Amino acid sequence: MSQLHDSSNFPYEPPIPPVPVASPGEMIAAPHDQGGEPPWYKPTYAETAKLLGWRWVYFVPAVMIAFLLVANLPRHPWLWQFALAWWKLILLAVVLPMVWAGKTMKQIIAQRTEPFCIHCGYDLTGLPDGHNCPECGRPFQLAIIEEYRRDPDWFIQRYRQRHAMPAKDVPFEAGKIRPARRSRDGT
Repeated sequence: MSQLHDSSNFPYEPPIPPVPVASPGEMIAAPHDQGGEPPWYKPTYAETAKLLGWRWVYFVPAVMIAFLLVANLPRHPWLWQFALAWWKLILLAVVLPMVWAGKTMKQIIAQRTEPFCIHCGYDLTGLPDGHNCPECGRPFQLAIIEEYRRDPDWFIQRYRQRHAMPAKDVPFEAGKIRPARRSRDGT
């Protein structure tokens, strides 16, 4: 009986989410935002290319295939037959590097080690917590930056939903309690 509850027998344990360090609701609004949503930092193509390093060679087959098809298709119509016969290989050579680059673009923010402005991406190394970004003028907090770094898309979604939550320490009507329905099978 004790073997059934032993966790070492199970090969998979679900991951425990990290403890939140800050909340988007704790952000200090900039005076020039005027109630609108602030801009969010997303990595540029140059930053992504810098992160890719030598792995840009994964794009060589995709670039070669695209060049061969575009440059030679008007002169050699038989290339259509080649493209149709090998469309799966062509799709893999083009799509896989693009998917990998998209994944890398999502991870680039987590790989930044220095504090940065979550609105413009400016490096805030050496600046004390709770001041304004010298580039965009918006206030920053190091705890908010750390929370944004974990998952920017989730942070932005939580920021957008912060007004949908009920106010803290204010009672609210949860709704009428419905009586339980009896099912047709008698349970």
